Amino acid sequence: MIKTEIILAIDPGTKKCGYALVDSNLTLLSKNIIYFENLSKKLEELFCDYRIGKVILGDGTNYKKVESAIRQKFPRLTIKLVDERFSTLKARKRYFEMNPPRGIFKLIPVSLRIPPRDYDDIVALLLAENYFESLEDTSETT
Repeated sequence: MIKTEIILAIDPGTKKCGYALVDSNLTLLSKNIIYFENLSKKLEELFCDYRIGKVILGDGTNYKKVESAIRQKFPRLTIKLVDERFSTLKARKRYFEMNPPRGIFKLIPVSLRIPPRDYDDIVALLLAENYFESLEDTSETT
């Protein structure tokens, strides 16, 4: 029997962070956007509710401050930094795949559409998916 791993992916920001809780079957368990000052409390809640194996942290804006806050609260937790270049553009595209425009808005090219809300949680989801896909790629080559 293959053990399911649960990770918490975080898209760090200066004022807010997006997070996505994803298992190794790429099942989305939870996602949201929270203010940075609420991060520690939210992490405590998530760790009480789920058996999280590690945190995947995007290496973009403010990641050092977010990483420091996590390590302060959970010193033994494994944190993996991942490259998040182009993740915002990919997340915007994914947002519209998850929430297709209706009516006349369908005529606007995806590259010109702007989501009506922040989508840092979708960036975090993509970080988690990329992490698990990279694990699959390395297991196929060995």
